[in-house]
Amino acid sequence: MADKGLKKAIIIGAALGAVLTLGVALSMDYFLSSSLQGTWRDAAVKDVTKMFGPSCGQNWFAVTLVLVFVMAFLAGFGAILGTVGAVIINRFFKFLLK
Repeated sequence: MADKGLKKAIIIGAALGAVLTLGVALSMDYFLSSSLQGTWRDAAVKDVTKMFGPSCGQNWFAVTLVLVFVMAFLAGFGAILGTVGAVIINRFFKFLLK
């Protein structure tokens, strides 16, 4: 990557994509928890209970581990989408300014 502008765009796009994705997910959790009958933690408890049984579904560590895994997956997916968007915008402005 000899192009420093593209490298900056990739880093900024990945960071913004991850932060925005987590922000949207957590704000949906906060604002829509009553209408959707649950939060991310409730969903994680249900998933852990279904996968490992009722005794593990009450385990705070197991539920938190699943929740962290889901949030990391969301952040990673958002980072990928942010990177793609940043590269497209970078290439567009480079083409426009030539």
